[in-house]
Amino acid sequence: MEALKDFFKELAAEQSTADDAIEVYADSVKQALELAAEEFDVGVSMLDYNILEKGTEGIFGIGRKPYHVLVKLIPEEEDDSSDIDKLAKKLAPAIAETMAEPDDIDASYKIRITKSGIWFTAYPPKGDGLPLEPLSIQAKLGAMKVNNADLGALEKAVGKMSGTPVRLGDWEPNSIYDGKMKVELASDEMSAAVHFVPPRFNGRHMEYQEVLDDLRSAGIVFGYRHEQIQEYLEKMDYSKLLLAAEGTKPVSAKDAYIDYKVRIDKSRVKLEEDESGKVDFRNLDLLENVTAGQLLAVKEPPGKGAPGRTVTDKLIPVKPGKDITMEHGKGTILSDDKTEITAEINGQVVFKRDILMVDPVHIVNGDVGLESGNIDFLGSVVVAGNVQDNFHIKASGNIEVRGTVQKAFLESDGDIIVYQGISGRNEAKIESTGGSVLAKFIQNANISAGKDVHAPEGIMHSNIDAENRILCNGRRARIVGGLIRAENEINARFIGANASTKTEVRVGINPKLLQYIVDLENQKSANINELDKINKELPTLVSQKAAGKLTEEKAQLFQDMSDDKEKLEAKNAEINAELEERNSYLESLEHKGKVCAEEMIFPGVDIFINTEKFAVKDEYRHIKFSMEGNEIKLSAYEPPEITDQRMVTTSKRR
Repeated sequence: MEALKDFFKELAAEQSTADDAIEVYADSVKQALELAAEEFDVGVSMLDYNILEKGTEGIFGIGRKPYHVLVKLIPEEEDDSSDIDKLAKKLAPAIAETMAEPDDIDASYKIRITKSGIWFTAYPPKGDGLPLEPLSIQAKLGAMKVNNADLGALEKAVGKMSGTPVRLGDWEPNSIYDGKMKVELASDEMSAAVHFVPPRFNGRHMEYQEVLDDLRSAGIVFGYRHEQIQEYLEKMDYSKLLLAAEGTKPVSAKDAYIDYKVRIDKSRVKLEEDESGKVDFRNLDLLENVTAGQLLAVKEPPGKGAPGRTVTDKLIPVKPGKDITMEHGKGTILSDDKTEITAEINGQVVFKRDILMVDPVHIVNGDVGLESGNIDFLGSVVVAGNVQDNFHIKASGNIEVRGTVQKAFLESDGDIIVYQGISGRNEAKIESTGGSVLAKFIQNANISAGKDVHAPEGIMHSNIDAENRILCNGRRARIVGGLIRAENEINARFIGANASTKTEVRVGINPKLLQYIVDLENQKSANINELDKINKELPTLVSQKAAGKLTEEKAQLFQDMSDDKEKLEAKNAEINAELEERNSYLESLEHKGKVCAEEMIFPGVDIFINTEKFAVKDEYRHIKFSMEGNEIKLSAYEPPEITDQRMVTTSKRR
């Protein structure tokens, strides 16, 4: 604001010393203009003025202060807008220093002359800004050579200051004073700018339709910026260029491309945090699994683009987009119109040389560990190395491990083959829901197979379930310790050990059914234990309730325990019914299944065939245990039938 004050002081000094300006002290602005008119020997309409200091009337003449007015001559033929232009240029540096709009703004007005008449618009002040002086407006009209203005309408408009145009009179044609325009066309004909020459004196301003007509006359026929033209004419700020028309740039045509619906960039590993903020580096999510029939990629055709258009209405052509050929690899199907690729089989997405394939086998060229992460694959998995502790492999096909499986977790719908054996440290869990498990040896592990379990070099201290057979027939193979269950056959070279190691073998019943019954029995036992606790505590609460000595807290405890007792008794009733049904089913089963020891079975082994038990208390050689009627019968050893040559291969691998 200091810059603006300095500017006005400088401006006042310049005007006070000029030959065409005088300073006048008078009782009013009107009197000052009349005195200046006599001094200059001109009419009041030829004068312009600035109030340097506003006068006051005082109280009963006391404190009266005259107006201090700077009055200057309006030069003959002077463009009335030139003062505004000069003032704007001088004010520009000072205004630049004031970033915020001032709180106090003087009232302002605008006079616009068009074919429809003389139009006056008054804008009210803000804050402590000065109001409009009707005499100064009349002086302005006089300077503009407007002699037919309705002063009554002017006075009303000044009083209201509504910001709405008010018609003061008719336009008197005088073309030499009218505003004009000049069109400037860009070299590329993509835009047209307009230079406006403002009107002088009572000349009229150009109107919207006239601007359009002049543009057309200059060859500008397209891309008119209608709103901007109207806004520009309304503001009457002719110091700036008007961008009146703009052409349309051409829209480049897009090349054809392939929209991949699956992840093809596997170089970026996304690690996810759990709720505690820890990152599980085992779950790297490196595989992109797909199922047969899944949409893998769609070809988007090349675009046509859109031609451009100049303001002179010339078309700017555009080249069509480039087409590409969609190629596919094995395990995928290309649609007849060659625009879609779908998976032909389950497997992993492989993207090589810009060709999409689906591979039913995922190969890990090393260990399953931190580098590979956990494996979850819709197909078969082949591991060249080992499966390290706490990592898992889940596959819809087979799992083949060329090394060893440690304390890990393997789950497959097909076969699981481990060439160098399983050493699970009591925590490994291997499950084949629809196939067999084949391993060189099994130690301290939990195994479940939908078909057979083969371990040519032995099974030690493990829990093994097989819905068909468990075979352990290598030269030194033995089954020692743990729980071994198969529906049809358990056949080993040795069963048990010299130290009478506790070993339980069961045949004749599907292991899953057996486990279900065991789980029911365990749940029933847990419920009975809980009921015993309730039955010990509940009588005391019943006595206290009868005596009316229950506190609010104990009353709630009594209600909770009563509800729990009712639920547990109901649950046990359901379990008993289920157990009765399952046991009836077991009794109806055909008495089948056999346990065979090629060399020897040792004391400490408990044999269960269906529901019958045989506790081995002596050594038996070359023996077979099977059912005859309701009793377990002992007979000569019966070798297993080997139909799967992979067992032979596994036993010979080193």
